[in-house]
Amino acid sequence: MAKIIFLGLFFLASCGIPDLQDSQIMEEAKAQAVSLDSLERKLMYGMIQLYVDGKEEPFSGWVKQTDSKDSITSLGYLKKGQKEGIWLEWYPNGSIRSKIGWHQDRYEGEFKGWHPNGRIKVIGQTSDGEVDGQWKSFYTSGLPACESISETGLAVSAKVWTPSGEPCPHTNLQNGNGILYQYQEDSSILKIEEFIQGVGKKLEP
Repeated sequence: MAKIIFLGLFFLASCGIPDLQDSQIMEEAKAQAVSLDSLERKLMYGMIQLYVDGKEEPFSGWVKQTDSKDSITSLGYLKKGQKEGIWLEWYPNGSIRSKIGWHQDRYEGEFKGWHPNGRIKVIGQTSDGEVDGQWKSFYTSGLPACESISETGLAVSAKVWTPSGEPCPHTNLQNGNGILYQYQEDSSILKIEEFIQGVGKKLEP
């Protein structure tokens, strides 16, 4: 009986996606990964985009993208042709660029991005391919740029700061309605959006 239970637990564990945050799995993934460019992104079964191999079979396994120096810039897992689990990206200098969770080719779970200088750029959560919950973004200096709340892709509220650390006097997004400003690092305006019931529309600066 114990042997049967053990085999059942092993089977369940093997169905999961290996965790790239484990250093041993990371090294194995780098060694086993095939180039994502060697696969074709194709509409299959008349309704879904999948990564397929030369035999037009949905691919399962580690995949990577590399730069001109053959350094890995992206690493992740495909399950039956779809992105699954944690995917990692790196800048050309080797520093981490992003860590993003996927499920069936849609954003799911943790979403983190970093500036080239190593400071955090954005951190938040996703659900079913949409932003969900609290999100925070930061300037390269480390100062906060924006804190927002969303519900499954719909904006709820936001606070914005200028690169100098001053609160934005124009942003007033509350209860899904209002204006949201975004600034570039030099304090110029990157984007202005007007939200109505959580849906944004870009305005001219």
